[in-house]
Amino acid sequence: MKTQMALLLTGMLVLTSCIVKVSDGKDQKYKVSDKSFSFSQSFEASQTVDLKISTSGGDISTYGYEGNQIEVAFVVRKYGKVVEITLEKLKQIADVKIVQDSTKLEISISNIKQRNISVGFNIKTPVQTKTFLNTSGGDVTIESLTASQNIHTSGGDLSIKDITGEVDAQTSGGDINLESTTGKINAQTSGGDINASMIKPEIKANTSGGDISIFDAEGLVEVGTSGGDIKLDQIKGSVKAHTSGGNITANLETPTDALMLETTGGNISCVLPQGLGMDLDLSGNEMNTPLANFSGRADKHKIQGKMNGGGILVTLSSFGGTIDLNYK
Repeated sequence: MKTQMALLLTGMLVLTSCIVKVSDGKDQKYKVSDKSFSFSQSFEASQTVDLKISTSGGDISTYGYEGNQIEVAFVVRKYGKVVEITLEKLKQIADVKIVQDSTKLEISISNIKQRNISVGFNIKTPVQTKTFLNTSGGDVTIESLTASQNIHTSGGDLSIKDITGEVDAQTSGGDINLESTTGKINAQTSGGDINASMIKPEIKANTSGGDISIFDAEGLVEVGTSGGDIKLDQIKGSVKAHTSGGNITANLETPTDALMLETTGGNISCVLPQGLGMDLDLSGNEMNTPLANFSGRADKHKIQGKMNGGGILVTLSSFGGTIDLNYK
């Protein structure tokens, strides 16, 4: 009898481990999926298409390819686990809107009626797709697209790679990572870090508290953080960087137009090309810079004048920190 009871309990535990209960008053049960998505759908599209996705809590991943279909995998999670569910059953527990024609696809998931459920997407779309992606808390990834991209999450990370076109990327608290992007970039996060590499011709990035790192950029670089450090390396172009409390490190290969670095409480370390014509305006608690071929004013806290006959305006300002300006 004890053996039979033990076997019964074991069977019940095994059954429970593969079922996720969803309580909506109807005692629905969804089996945990052995795949990375719950169900998928394909939509015919032109090679130039607008894709608009809005969802609650889930991640959105979008990849471009040479084709004329949009392949959408719906990823429905309960307690973080992908569950087996159909589109019809999803419509019973959430408001689902799908609008589609040859030039656009819009999918919206809202008003999920059961707790601990999120809906995300893995999408393969024509390379010339223009996106509008929004999630209330998940991560967003876009890759290999050649149109303008607009992505937003209320708390997750943003990953952007191999994009030709303008990018507007915003997150309320996550990190933003950009790589191999050609087009104007506007990146905003309320608290995360911003990392960008192989960027041109323009990036404007701001974080309320994280660090900013820009590597191998051409054109305009305009960045700011309310408290983190800023690191700029292999920059070719015009630079404006500000931090309210961190340090700034900058290595410019080919400065153009102007260079302006400002920190309220940290140090500035900057390396510029040897022999560059500059109009210098440096101020800080202490100056560490050689002044060859210089005319103007120089003391412990301030340097104003021309080097190598003058040229690009170089403004370095630290309220309380040290200014290190060197040449290579």
